[in-house]
Amino acid sequence: MRIINTLISFGILLIIFSCNESDDIGPVITMNGTDTVFHVLNEIYFDEGAVAVDETDGNVTNNIYVDNLVDENLLGEYTVTYNVIDKAGNEAKPAVRTVFVINLGDIYIDNYTLTETQTFPNQESCQYNVFTWVDSTLNWRLTFNTFACDAGFEVFADIYDSVLIMPFQLLEDSLISMSVQGSGAITDSTISIEYTLKLNDITSLWEAEFERLK
Repeated sequence: MRIINTLISFGILLIIFSCNESDDIGPVITMNGTDTVFHVLNEIYFDEGAVAVDETDGNVTNNIYVDNLVDENLLGEYTVTYNVIDKAGNEAKPAVRTVFVINLGDIYIDNYTLTETQTFPNQESCQYNVFTWVDSTLNWRLTFNTFACDAGFEVFADIYDSVLIMPFQLLEDSLISMSVQGSGAITDSTISIEYTLKLNDITSLWEAEFERLK
């Protein structure tokens, strides 16, 4: 009888010891998809998420908390960070996805030689170098650092496939007041724009030809 009681006591102690065995291993997080994503500006960002498994608690994916810093309406580099903690308080190693929000118009960023010719009411021309870059908040918007015979004003145009639209823009400083508006075409190496220039109440018509520098 004493032996039986001893065995029972030992079994109880073994069960208690097993139940109290420490859990010091955290969950493991695995991201769905790739750890680097290139996302188009102004489009809604849908993250692919992640899964998490704990050695003791099993699947703890529903307990993942996400710190999503992506702003799909602003160019930049962002992170999406996934964290999870198991029942014992062990935290997983965070998983981090890097998201680059890009402007598809960046294929046109470059230095160009710009030749402009007035077609009405006079005949004159000018030539100079122009640098282009893309807008940080609007996809397919291209900005020129100067225009209208190197007047020193930045102007922009929006790209629709191979068509380029230069909306009405009023350009002013303390010495000059002018406006431009036009449209044209764009390729990998050239840009053509026909535009109207209004300078101090005098309207003229111009043709602008950009050629990408080699």
